Amino acid sequence: MSYVEKNLLPGETILCTGSLHWIIYLKPLLLMALGLALIVLGPFTPHLPNLWMFGAAAIAVGVLAGIPAMLRAWSTELVVTSMRIVAKHGMISRQTIEMLHKRIESLSVQQSIAGRIFGYGTLLIHGTGGGREAIPNIAQPLVFRNAAMAAQSGT
Repeated sequence: MSYVEKNLLPGETILCTGSLHWIIYLKPLLLMALGLALIVLGPFTPHLPNLWMFGAAAIAVGVLAGIPAMLRAWSTELVVTSMRIVAKHGMISRQTIEMLHKRIESLSVQQSIAGRIFGYGTLLIHGTGGGREAIPNIAQPLVFRNAAMAAQSGT
């Protein structure tokens, strides 16, 4: 059972769930691709006989760099409920952002060009009283924002 399911308020229902985008794995994947390229090119470069070792090291570093990204994706919950927006990060230490719909002034999405192309971005929640929370690297942030806005308006 997830954090949000354990902590639902009486009468509250889950309307939409979100997730982190695969872009969080980009750097580890690029490192592993570089390592694979170095291993493949090794036999074709006789003047660099130990090129495969650099490739193996790049793959190992890529795998190690992918572990935190994998744990981050696995331990993140992004949920719109009938009463609030909840973002939970972390397994052992936990950080949560929970804002009631009636306390939200506006929701905005920031997307770079790459974010628009690949479908990820940062959701900014502007609360009453000047509170501002950012939830980065959400997959399909406009869908998540629209679900939150629909829940906020009561539809």
